[in-house]
Amino acid sequence: MRKINTISKILKLKDGKKQEIEIEVKKAADRLEEEKNKLKNLQSDYQTKLKQFNENNESGALNINKINSYYEYFAMIDGKIKEQKQFHLKRKKELEVIREHLIDAHKDKKMMEILKDKAVKENMKERELSARKEADYLVLARKLRC
Repeated sequence: MRKINTISKILKLKDGKKQEIEIEVKKAADRLEEEKNKLKNLQSDYQTKLKQFNENNESGALNINKINSYYEYFAMIDGKIKEQKQFHLKRKKELEVIREHLIDAHKDKKMMEILKDKAVKENMKERELSARKEADYLVLARKLRC
């Protein structure tokens, strides 16, 4: 019985750890989504400015200063997009690592559940065996009295 209680306590700890990791996975997924949205916004801004540049270029409304200003903007936003892609990739890898930890925690919990089930079955067999021995002893004791 003590073995079952010990395993139950360990199982509770494993379950708590699994729940903590599930929360971490949720947070990491949220961070990944946030980085993805930032990247999409930067790419959208880039496309909008590029469209605006092309329209102004076709109409001939661009002078050298405006072209230089667009060039600087495109260089800056291109750098930000590359940087944001790196952040996005980093968050994606973090999420994968945390998910692997979650899988390990789930395996650990499942293993403890299996051990608990085996301990319960073993305990039941011991009780049945003990009850049979006691019944056999009582039957033998009655036969010896008679």
